[in-house]
Amino acid sequence: MKGKLIALLKLAVTVLFFYLVARKIELRQFGTVMREARLGVLAAAFAVLWLGHYICIFRWRLLMRPLMPVHPFPRLFGIYCIGLFFNLTFPTAVGGDVVKMYYAGKPTRLYAQSFAATFLDRDAGMLAMMIIACTALWVHPVRLPNLDVPLVIWLSFAAFIALNVAVFAPALHRRFTSGLRALRADGLAARVDAVSRAFERIRTHWDVLAGALAISLVNQILVIAFAWVLAEGLNIDLPFVYYLVFIPIITLISMIPISLNGMGLREYAFVSLFGAVGVPLESCMAMGLLTSVFLVLSAIPGGVLYVFFRERRDLERVAALRPEIS
Repeated sequence: MKGKLIALLKLAVTVLFFYLVARKIELRQFGTVMREARLGVLAAAFAVLWLGHYICIFRWRLLMRPLMPVHPFPRLFGIYCIGLFFNLTFPTAVGGDVVKMYYAGKPTRLYAQSFAATFLDRDAGMLAMMIIACTALWVHPVRLPNLDVPLVIWLSFAAFIALNVAVFAPALHRRFTSGLRALRADGLAARVDAVSRAFERIRTHWDVLAGALAISLVNQILVIAFAWVLAEGLNIDLPFVYYLVFIPIITLISMIPISLNGMGLREYAFVSLFGAVGVPLESCMAMGLLTSVFLVLSAIPGGVLYVFFRERRDLERVAALRPEIS
């Protein structure tokens, strides 16, 4: 019942943001933008998006190596695609990550190690995104009338650094597990301790962490390039530096778990940011909407693969893991 209520609330938020965007645009002009789109360039944008997905599998595999036996690449590819699919069916970023963690750890039951690798996979991507956004702001400061862009970026970066200090602080983990044991939550304390040991182990593998960051930088450039190629397909002419700054902000906004898979929020962010630098609002809406559509299309293969991976109790086990990980 609670899950259905949350889904309905997210649907309501999604509809609300689409309504707010629709009020700002001329639907006839929006139709013209879509009709004049260059399909070949849009197809190239989709290919760039999938290339970004593909190289993420190498990052995830690299982070697993110090912690646990690594699956063959075809199986990891399948698990990654299933994670994308579950980000759609369980519309939060955590949903797909829990599924990836579960299937990667299932053969060996090394769920703590699988969680650590999956968390750091996401973490490395976030760090790369922040580095690119901060560098772009330093090279070419972006000012908007109603939004202090540098403040948003730097506050997000500071919060991200603070989170990572907490994640990689063994003393903090020991205090936390001691508190859990004092509350007689020994089972949860043992699981937290196992994850903490996994983080401590991988912290010594600087070559692995550096490699993961390098792959993440390439991936984030591809994500930004996807948006730029998509805009070219919609005949939008805008300097590339705006994509370097705006796409990380839009990504952060769309990760806020108050709408279905970031939809509505994503479109509103595109209209607000790109519209503020002179891009027609109808073109901004088209960018946001096509980004959401392409993300959905890229996740569909994972649904097909899930049919071959799943067992009867998998969904129950994943559902049981989600609140613990959250």
